[in-house]
Amino acid sequence: MGVYEGARRMQQAGRWMIFIPLTVCLLFAGASVALTFTGASNFFALGIVPLLLSLEVPGATLWLAGWIVEGFAQGSDKDNH
Repeated sequence: MGVYEGARRMQQAGRWMIFIPLTVCLLFAGASVALTFTGASNFFALGIVPLLLSLEVPGATLWLAGWIVEGFAQGSDKDNH
């Protein structure tokens, strides 16, 4: 696997680690609001939201690392050619 492919995969994995938990959090927030209007208890969403949001930090780090690796790889290609 080349440097560009590795950087692309790192960025893609980081994006998935950010957007999937964010989407699930938004769905839980929407369900929580809907349950509030119906009068039901919405405590189920309170425990999982911090867990899902804690997955976003490593995802953002991985995305950033992929971006940095790609930048370093481009710099080394310019020097060699």
